[in-house]
Amino acid sequence: MRRLPVATALAYNLACALACALPFALLPGAASAERPRAEEARRWIPSIAITTGLLVDGAKGEVESTLRPSGAGTESIISPWFGASVELMSPAIEVLGKQARFFAHGGVAGNFGTNRDVAKEGSPGPFVVPALPRLTDDALVRGQGSTTSLRPNSPQSSVGAGMSIDVDTPWRRIRVKPSVEYLFEKLEVTGTVRRAISNGSPVPDFVVISGSDGKHFHGIGPGLEVETQISRAGPFDIALTVAGSAYKILGDRDVEVTGTDPTATGSATWRYRRSSWAYRGYVGLRFMWAPDAKRRR
Repeated sequence: MRRLPVATALAYNLACALACALPFALLPGAASAERPRAEEARRWIPSIAITTGLLVDGAKGEVESTLRPSGAGTESIISPWFGASVELMSPAIEVLGKQARFFAHGGVAGNFGTNRDVAKEGSPGPFVVPALPRLTDDALVRGQGSTTSLRPNSPQSSVGAGMSIDVDTPWRRIRVKPSVEYLFEKLEVTGTVRRAISNGSPVPDFVVISGSDGKHFHGIGPGLEVETQISRAGPFDIALTVAGSAYKILGDRDVEVTGTDPTATGSATWRYRRSSWAYRGYVGLRFMWAPDAKRRR
């Protein structure tokens, strides 16, 4: 797995999102889809959004056993995801001469991430015994080693609330939406130790120790979303949205898993520690319900 500094990965994700957003934002005729403020200001605005992005955080892992040397590692965990959310914005109020609305939203997202090794020792995998006869040195058997792995075990669930502020520019009207965000997800930590032990015969004894445990993580922190209307389809106004958020991970960030092989030949302990902050960035399309917009034009 490629290692990237957390800040670099998040900046790269947001830069890609902005690059994707620019062609849509420059579509001709998008500005003409904006309706008079006086009529729009009185409406509640429900919407749904389809989004995709990255969740970035750090991890430390360790593995100790009575059968193999210890191992430790530090990784940047980058999880791509695809999801959907719903949002409701209130009628507008005036704040410092700007039109503003309160909003609340919530969503779920499925992770594309697979197992990540956060600590590894040796080359754990299928055992392969040397083909040469009478070769009984267990150190020559391939597939021996230890690993501590991490994988998402549930969709990401998120909720947030804040204020949307309209900003008119020579280019078009945009909404700047600072918020407080909450994130919930479950991660599963799995560990494996694989050892071949010589017994004097051409085929050694194979010992495998494994274990796993899951934990729910909660995070809260600031978010910022920027969106602008780009088109209309049926009763929906369509806006392009780009957002990022940072989450302080709450409570205990450690997971410890222990295991023993069925014959009690050995035991192992695997540890995982999540970084104190996680970062999320995404780009998407928001479909805002406005069935009477065409009639008002």
